[in-house]
Amino acid sequence: MDTLSSECVRLLPIDSMEVFLPGLKLARYPAVVEEGPALESFETGSDVAVKDLSAEISRWPTYVARMVGLGYAAVSALPMRMMEETVGAVTLLSAETEVLSAEDRRLGQALADVATLCLRQQREVSHYRTLSGQLQRALDSRVIIEQAKGVLAERAGISVSTAFQRLRSFARSSNRKLSEVAHGVVKGTVDSEKLLRPRNR
Repeated sequence: MDTLSSECVRLLPIDSMEVFLPGLKLARYPAVVEEGPALESFETGSDVAVKDLSAEISRWPTYVARMVGLGYAAVSALPMRMMEETVGAVTLLSAETEVLSAEDRRLGQALADVATLCLRQQREVSHYRTLSGQLQRALDSRVIIEQAKGVLAERAGISVSTAFQRLRSFARSSNRKLSEVAHGVVKGTVDSEKLLRPRNR
């Protein structure tokens, strides 16, 4: 997003740029999240262009007071779309009371679209990393359980199936996770004799 900001300021006749993504605190000014052109663009999925911010005080009182106080006079907001969904908005701020030309708006929208694509890719990578981590934990748990079954079967001279039943029964009676009990068996921190002891004793 820093690259998007610098590119927008370099390529467009603006003085500052903000990215509004609901749920993420990317905007430097709290008022942007509560009201204003970015929120309106996000909710409607349409461009919002205001030539004179001070004239919109009744429309966005907190936002306008904040931005005018910072020296901004005009604003354009462009939606960030991901497929059919609007995921945020880009706000282009200027100290001059002048609306962006149609050509500049197209360029701004192109930059916003690129940023949205990058955001989508980041989310997909994060999603796959989460799934990968969950899968790895599940595999690790399965491996330790298999090891514990083998340890118990060998020590007690019972079948692997019976060893698993004892593991599961002990985990339930002690209100512990099966993988935790299995890890204890393999590491020797769980009393195997107690675990293998018939329940009616």
